[in-house]
Amino acid sequence: MGSKNKNFSKNKNKGNQSQSKATPPQSIKPPSAAQAISPKSPENDKFKGLQSYGLDQIAQRLVLDAKKRDPDSLNQAHKMRMATAYGLERFWGEHLRLQPKDASKQLKDANKSQYWKETWDELVGVMAIAGFTIPNDSVDGNDVDSVKAMSAKLWQLDLEVQRVALAVLTQLCDCMVWWTQRYK
Repeated sequence: MGSKNKNFSKNKNKGNQSQSKATPPQSIKPPSAAQAISPKSPENDKFKGLQSYGLDQIAQRLVLDAKKRDPDSLNQAHKMRMATAYGLERFWGEHLRLQPKDASKQLKDANKSQYWKETWDELVGVMAIAGFTIPNDSVDGNDVDSVKAMSAKLWQLDLEVQRVALAVLTQLCDCMVWWTQRYK
């Protein structure tokens, strides 16, 4: 056992020696308040293509609107985040599944369905600002042909567009979960 520990310590020292030969990283100076505010500042040129698209603000508004309608619907944010793993068409279709079918659950299910649909609508809007078109047909859950047509449109999206949309949707849902935890 002693020899193993010696070998380990020798390898560990060798690793430290090679690290000491590396050049230290350059320090990055944070921008001044004026530079951070001014989009025309040369310091900000490196962030030219970076856009936040206000996902955190959108998420907060969605959560607060849902809380105002029905505080019990806030749990849907966690379900939305989990649903992102299954693809755009499944996320989109969830609002149809939640459309009220039973009179006793009508208002609660309607609120949940609305929360999912509003989230989808926000995703479509953000993606449009970013230059991507995501289908958003108005569909009646009882009209099987329109549901099939909308699902087909989502499946036919270019794979890269699907990936970008899912990444944005995932981030939006992460923000919604964060706000949900704050307002519950």
